[in-house]
Amino acid sequence: METIKVYILDNGSSELNSVFRKISRIKGNIQITILTEELASKNNLQNDRCERANNLLKTKYEGFSNLIEDLVFLVKLDDPANPGKIVEINNRVVEKLGYSYETLLSKSFYSLMSDPDGDFGLIRADLTLKGRCNFNSSLTGSDGSMLPVEMWMKVLDLQGDIVTMVVARDQSSYEKIQAELQWRLEFEKVISKVSGILKDYDDIDRAIDKALAELCRLTGADRSYVFLFDHESDTMSNTHEWCREGVQSEKETLQKLQLSDYPWWMKELQRGEVMNIVVDGLPEDAKPEAEVMRRQKIQSLVVIPIFARQKLVGFAGLDSLEGYFEWSGADIELLKVFVSLISEVVGYSLLT
Repeated sequence: METIKVYILDNGSSELNSVFRKISRIKGNIQITILTEELASKNNLQNDRCERANNLLKTKYEGFSNLIEDLVFLVKLDDPANPGKIVEINNRVVEKLGYSYETLLSKSFYSLMSDPDGDFGLIRADLTLKGRCNFNSSLTGSDGSMLPVEMWMKVLDLQGDIVTMVVARDQSSYEKIQAELQWRLEFEKVISKVSGILKDYDDIDRAIDKALAELCRLTGADRSYVFLFDHESDTMSNTHEWCREGVQSEKETLQKLQLSDYPWWMKELQRGEVMNIVVDGLPEDAKPEAEVMRRQKIQSLVVIPIFARQKLVGFAGLDSLEGYFEWSGADIELLKVFVSLISEVVGYSLLT
């Protein structure tokens, strides 16, 4: 008679002896072995190794795919129950599209594409013949926004399970980089042009007006200007101004303003720092300044003080009249360059 082997795991249970006695009463050739948890683990070592290897592989895959800036999908394009079924994604998909991980796994990849039927005949032909393809498209975010992407698709055979890996590269970031590079080229041209304009010492006022026009053109400001101080009369005047078409000039109304009427403004200028201002966010002690700005319909502005020989002699600024305008670092940098170019010549004329 063949021996029946019975293995009992000793987990510290009080019922272990009772179980052992009941099995012993059974007639037949029975061999009973008591296993400790440590021994059981050794007997299952092969399974543990396999599980650890799988977990390690999964961790490595997730770590690798989540380091990639591109959006990565694993998709079953021809799933009979759910065509385009998404079976896996990396973190970048969640970040860029705004859906939760669980929501995306319940979606069809086709539902994310802006025009799934447009070129998909050609895409399928390439996938069938070559096993891969690439094309430009857009993916729909959770808020309905469209993310322009360049897509690469490749058919994979994962141990008999056919899936398509989709790698989507965010084109908006590349468009932004190209726009920034173009802006930098424009910036350098404007700086060169402004520098050339301001070398015309025979007509410095006209040169400053031209330079202000270039500032507005490149930054998108509605108005650009220079104010200079007359320390003998303790007043300030809008000496130079350029306005975009349709924007009313304020130069004539901003002459011989008493410095003492604007203490908050003067204190801020003396700090020597960039003043990036939203009019509705001004403090209570800046009420006189806010009233002047609202009268001119200014909603946001950026101002840089002008110093000559370490003395405050005026300021230059850019105004936006239509809502809050977020002045970029490049806008401020351009205004700083303008101020540095005019400070010496303006200061010389005021302090000599």
